[in-house]
Amino acid sequence: MEHLLPLKVVYLLMFGTALLWTVVYTLVIYRGFKDKFCGMPPASICANITWEFLFTFLMPFHPLQQIVTLVWFLLDCIILLQYLYYSKGLYPKRTLHAAVFSLLVIALLLHYGMAVEFHDKWGIYSAFGINLLMSILFIQMLLVKGPQGQSLPIAYCKMIGTLCASFFSYSLFPQSVLLTIMYVLIFILDAAYILLLASRSVSSTHKPAITNKTI
Repeated sequence: MEHLLPLKVVYLLMFGTALLWTVVYTLVIYRGFKDKFCGMPPASICANITWEFLFTFLMPFHPLQQIVTLVWFLLDCIILLQYLYYSKGLYPKRTLHAAVFSLLVIALLLHYGMAVEFHDKWGIYSAFGINLLMSILFIQMLLVKGPQGQSLPIAYCKMIGTLCASFFSYSLFPQSVLLTIMYVLIFILDAAYILLLASRSVSSTHKPAITNKTI
């Protein structure tokens, strides 16, 4: 398959995507242990882990990419365990496990169906669909639950890593209107998330401390 970009640039974009998204997952795990709160929404976790499972074990398309997706899969397993552990006091155990299992099954079936329907052996359509979902849910999580489990380094690495993936994907499928729309929407939402998270961080840093005064 021909690329619009020079081969060196393509390899650089692929490396940037693999590295930065590995950093994203690692920082989410670190922040989760630090805050005792999983910083990734459950729907995103299930969508990610099933995509990685599908294209690591069931439909691998390249040995090097298989290694990358395996690393991501293992990191997402840790994030999923974090979510189950830190959410066990919020929901009944059976309800929590049933909900997560249902999301995993639904996500896996959708990924497989999209790969077959769109003849997408690389899983690009579902990958950017997941990314768009994550961008929306990260904003929703920040607005509802605050910045627990989240950080600006995570946000920046997600945005730049996704930009690398977007340019790489555009070099392969410049004619795809759907993918182009998703590239743009993800970038806008990621930029908005960074601004919101930065403003929350600044406001919490400058929040006046409450002192007890003796009258």
